[in-house]
Amino acid sequence: DSSATTVAGRLFVKALQEGLKTIAFTQSRKLTEILHMNVAAAAPELATRVSSYRAGFLAEERREIERGLASGSVAGVISTSALEMGIDIGGLDSCILVGYPGTIINTWQRSGRVGRGDRDSLVILIAQPDALDQYFMRHPGDFFQRPFEAAVVDPDNSEVLDAHLPCAAAEIPLRENDDLYARGGILAARAPVLEASGDLLRSAEGDVWYAARRQPQRLVNIRSVGPGYAILDESSDKVVGKNDGVRVFKECHQGAIYLHRGRQHLVTRLDLERQNVFVKPIKARYYTRALSEKETEILAVERSRPVANFVARLGRLRVTEQVVGYEKRNLFSGELLDKLSLDLPPQSFETVGLWLEIEDILQKMILRRGLHFMGGIHALEHALISMFPLFALCDRNDIGGIAVPLHPQTQKSAVFIYDGYPGGVGLAARGFEMMEELLVKTGELVGRCPCDSGCPSCIHSPKCGAGNKPLDKTAASLLVKGLLGEVPLKVESRKQGEDFVAVPEEEVGKENGSDPAVGLFDIETQRLADEVGGWGNVHLMRLAVAVLYDNRSDSYESFAEEQVESLIERLQNFDLVVGFNIKRFDYRVLGAYTSLDFRTLPTFDILEDIHRRLGFRLSLGHLAEQTLGKAKIADGIQAVRWFREGNLDAVTDYCKEDVAITKELFEFGLSHGYLLYRTRAGRAVRLPVDWNMDRILHKISQS
Repeated sequence: DSSATTVAGRLFVKALQEGLKTIAFTQSRKLTEILHMNVAAAAPELATRVSSYRAGFLAEERREIERGLASGSVAGVISTSALEMGIDIGGLDSCILVGYPGTIINTWQRSGRVGRGDRDSLVILIAQPDALDQYFMRHPGDFFQRPFEAAVVDPDNSEVLDAHLPCAAAEIPLRENDDLYARGGILAARAPVLEASGDLLRSAEGDVWYAARRQPQRLVNIRSVGPGYAILDESSDKVVGKNDGVRVFKECHQGAIYLHRGRQHLVTRLDLERQNVFVKPIKARYYTRALSEKETEILAVERSRPVANFVARLGRLRVTEQVVGYEKRNLFSGELLDKLSLDLPPQSFETVGLWLEIEDILQKMILRRGLHFMGGIHALEHALISMFPLFALCDRNDIGGIAVPLHPQTQKSAVFIYDGYPGGVGLAARGFEMMEELLVKTGELVGRCPCDSGCPSCIHSPKCGAGNKPLDKTAASLLVKGLLGEVPLKVESRKQGEDFVAVPEEEVGKENGSDPAVGLFDIETQRLADEVGGWGNVHLMRLAVAVLYDNRSDSYESFAEEQVESLIERLQNFDLVVGFNIKRFDYRVLGAYTSLDFRTLPTFDILEDIHRRLGFRLSLGHLAEQTLGKAKIADGIQAVRWFREGNLDAVTDYCKEDVAITKELFEFGLSHGYLLYRTRAGRAVRLPVDWNMDRILHKISQS
């Protein structure tokens, strides 16, 4: 195994065996604990001389580890940024950076923990399969020459001020005429709020404020945000560790594996009312990862500016995130073992964010190429967050993001990047100023990664609450070019009734640019009509397989039930959807999987048109035999039988054949102006159809 964690574990053990006092820095609490477990398992004789170190440990545990490092009884420590500075840990010989620390400042700060004075030292950086890590592996000169990042701060953050002002008042009473607090009206704005909450007391004269408590700093948590949770052993109520209100839903939900000093604990209960987490020791061969859903509400737009082919905005946001489930993954291979649901309350906070409003003309450019638009903006969000630390003093854990195909407030698709702390800390404001430069670096990252369809080195994110789905690397790369104006856009004037469509100017004429995007599809079901109470309950028949033909790529694509969301999204990206009886059957089956009103889709139903002309219906098989001289290879009953036998390939082949027949019938009617059918008297006759693409599209646009 050549993963960064495995390599780090081997190097860590080797360094200790060579007598080198060693510190390893990781990028997360979980990775710290996993590396500690790996080292202890690989070299049991060293287990008592190695420890992990991170926030969430009890104060007495941290002091014990620090004393061990100073005395030499602890020869190796695996830490998060908690040991980066501020603590004297004695002379160290080697430093292993498990992944790029996130900033140049952090890199040199961590490296500076070894080789004090005249001592020789060794610093090793092991790149993770992470976008920023791989960027520096491809640009080592940039790594060694890059200046320190710009430190950003938001002095008007109300969350920080409300915690800081009582602490300041405990040292020196706050006065309205003090220049420090006069700037921006800080005291005038926050002091009345803190007086009402009982944190400040106002003098009789009204111009001075005092701290209501003697030591208000004891109530301020400088390591985390939100209320603190105690982690208790369920059998003894002994405190095992601590966590904060932001992390607890993701790391300490019921069923989670909580790691502490190389030992595993199973979370048996999360008591939200008393803010306690109950755990029990366990030996498991898996770890857990939370899955979440997010929404973003724009509270106020503070700044806007046009950048190339888009508008960038900065403003106040309300971010709501809900942990909806978690995955169990193999501790060593990362293989997905199980996925379980959770019922936890949503968490909301107000912060500052920037967002890119993506114009419809750019969206159509992506869709016209047959690419996955949601996958493209989702991948763009991940890549932007990956590159953000190049421009500000932060790492990807300090910022969050969300991609929305149609935001209800902007009425456009948008990509949001926001400060991951209540009130904001100035990061989004920095990104707003550097938006174009950030997009350029993002485009380089995605465009130069040698992978085919996306990987952890470009568009995958270890933080993604959606499990890195959907993602489309090609769409993201093209989108960046479109946003930056690197691909000139040309609006093609199309015939009446058709939308304007944007295509890359260099591609005009290569992809039948004047033709509408047409999709033809058909579905097969898992159940028969008489099994669900008749044709009135079509929505209960469940999707077995769907096949979609896309005229833009001249290709067929199949969808199983678990891919139905992708199918529905694809159907919304066509100028015209064509099918046989799709309004009365296919759409009703799909309606069980979505709240989408399929009547809003531009649809041409061949059977509906035939019924309008004849007053009765004809089967697809009959029309295929008479018009095309082709016979269907099976029927719906046989397709259900194949599905129940597990022969999904046969179902897919049959469904694809039906789509191909529908396509040929539609094309025949377009080009010949009629279809053929046989009357009850046995005569083969023509059914005139005035099918014309422009007329069909115009009629649909007017309906």
